[in-house]
Amino acid sequence: MFDTIAAISTGGMTNDPISIIRLSGADAFGVAKKIFNGKIGNDKSITYGFIKDNKEVVDEVLVAWFKAPNTFTGENIVEINAHGGIVNTNRILQLLLANGARLAERGEFSRRAFLNGKMDLIKAEAIHDLIFAKTKEQADLSVKKFDGETSNLIEKLKKKILNIIATIETNIDYPEYDDVENLTNKKLLPRLNNVNSDLEEILTSSKKSKYIYEGVKVAIVGKPNAGKSSLLNAFLNEEKAIVTEIPGTTRDVVEGSIQIGQVLLNFKDTAGIHTTNDKIEQLGIQKSLEKINEADLIIHVIDGSKKESKDDFLIEQSSKIKPYIKVYNKSDLKQRDGISINAKNKEISNLTKEIKNIFKDIDLNNEKIINNTRQLSLIDSAKININEAITGLKEGMLPDTVIIDIQKAWEDLGNILGRAEATDLLDEMFKNFCLGK
Repeated sequence: MFDTIAAISTGGMTNDPISIIRLSGADAFGVAKKIFNGKIGNDKSITYGFIKDNKEVVDEVLVAWFKAPNTFTGENIVEINAHGGIVNTNRILQLLLANGARLAERGEFSRRAFLNGKMDLIKAEAIHDLIFAKTKEQADLSVKKFDGETSNLIEKLKKKILNIIATIETNIDYPEYDDVENLTNKKLLPRLNNVNSDLEEILTSSKKSKYIYEGVKVAIVGKPNAGKSSLLNAFLNEEKAIVTEIPGTTRDVVEGSIQIGQVLLNFKDTAGIHTTNDKIEQLGIQKSLEKINEADLIIHVIDGSKKESKDDFLIEQSSKIKPYIKVYNKSDLKQRDGISINAKNKEISNLTKEIKNIFKDIDLNNEKIINNTRQLSLIDSAKININEAITGLKEGMLPDTVIIDIQKAWEDLGNILGRAEATDLLDEMFKNFCLGK
C-alpha cells in the first residue's frame, strides 16, 4: 500500500549528542539491513552495530525494531539511534534514501498512523499541539487528548445521531415492517433536543478553555499618553514599545506575549484613539479599532490623573462587547476607585490579579473541553444543523425532510475524528432492526 519512508525524528539542524533516524513501511527492515552491520532484531527489540557506507564505518549505533501492525504507524518501523551532529545524521539519512527509502513528507508518519487506524484526527492534532506548546498548561491540555476521552465523547454523540438517522431511514425504506418504530415529529423532537443540549454543553465548556492553547488576544487601548506602551513594557519586563511624553508616539500595533495564571496572553499595544487630522495617526487609530474587534480581552488604559474624556467614553462603549477591564494609570499622581496601576514603575499587580480572576474557572479536567479551533467549528456546525432540523419539525416538516440536516450534523462530528462512513449507517440500521425476516 505504501512505500518505505525515512526522516530525522530529532532536531536534525543542530549538533545534539544523540539523533534518531526513523523508517516506516513494509520494507523498513530490508532497507535498514543494507546499511546496518549488526543483528537484525525481533519485534520491540534493540540491537547494537555499525552503520556502513560500503566498507566504510559511518557510526556506531543502537537500532530499535518494531513489527507491524502494533506500531505507531501500523507498519514496520526501524529507529536508528546514532551519535548526533548535522553531518553524521544527514549522512545516515542519505544512505537510507540511496538504498530504497523515500524522504518522508512533513507529518507523513502521523498521517500513515491515521490512515492505518492507529489514531483519529483528535489525537493527531493533539500531538501537533503538544509539539508546539508554549506553556505547561498547553502541554497538559494536549496530553489529555491522548487517552481517547474526547474521541469517545464525539463517538457517543455520533452514535446518538446515527441511531436517529437509522430510525428515519428505516421508516422511509421499510414502512411495512411491524417491528420498525413509527417515528413521528413528537417522538423525534426530544431526541434532537437532547443532542442539541449535549453540543451546547461542549461549546459552553470549551469557550474559555480554548484560550489555554490558542492564547488570549489582548488589545491595550486608550487615549494617547495614557500609559499603554508603559503597561506593555511592564507586562513584558522589557522596553518593547517606545515611551515618550509626546502624544501619538505609537503609530502602529506593538505585540508581545506573556503567561499570566493558566493562559498565554498575546498583547497588542495600539495607537491612541482620539480625534486627529494627522493621516498617519488616523491609520494607527483605524488599526486600533480593528484590534478591538479581533481581541478576546480589552484593557482600557485611562490617565488616572485627569478626568475621563468623551474619547474615553467612546472607547468604553465600543469595547464592552468583549471581556473588558478599565485601568486607571499613574496612581502615583492620583488614586482612583477601581483598578489603579503605575505602569511606569511596573506596579501592575492589581491588573494581573483581575486577569487571573477572569480566566480562573477553566477546568482542564473536564472531558467535554475541546480547545482545537477546527474541532470547535465542526461542533458549532453540527449544532446549527441540529437546530435547523428542530426548527423544521416545529414548523411541520416531516422527518424524511429534516434528515438532510441531521445527516450533515453527523458528518460534522465524523469529520472531527476524520471518518464519517456510509457503512456505519448500514451497520446501525441492520443491527437495531429485525429486517430480513
